[in-house]
Amino acid sequence: MKKVLFSLFMLITSFAFSQESTSSVLFAQCYFNISDRAEMLSIETEMKNHANAKMVRLDFETQRAFILTKNLNSLSTEELTSWFAEYGGSINCVQIGVYGVDPMEKYPFTNCED
Repeated sequence: MKKVLFSLFMLITSFAFSQESTSSVLFAQCYFNISDRAEMLSIETEMKNHANAKMVRLDFETQRAFILTKNLNSLSTEELTSWFAEYGGSINCVQIGVYGVDPMEKYPFTNCED
């Protein structure tokens, strides 16, 4: 009986770890340029409703964004900018990585290439 319970425990544990490792939480941070606070709040609401958004924070005062994803294995800069709708062209200083693994730039971002 102990062997059966142990085997069952190991099977469940390995399944849980395999499920967890196939879908990483990604982070994205960047600057944006949206001069209308109400418009920014509207875009933030739309982004929060995105199927792949776990958490979205847009800060009007600093014009920076921080986003955590769900159900994604990768996120490109082009995909991220599309989340900003017509303001996608104003996005710069984009950093995308695996949350909890890759280092995040601290504000204010100093190594912007764009």
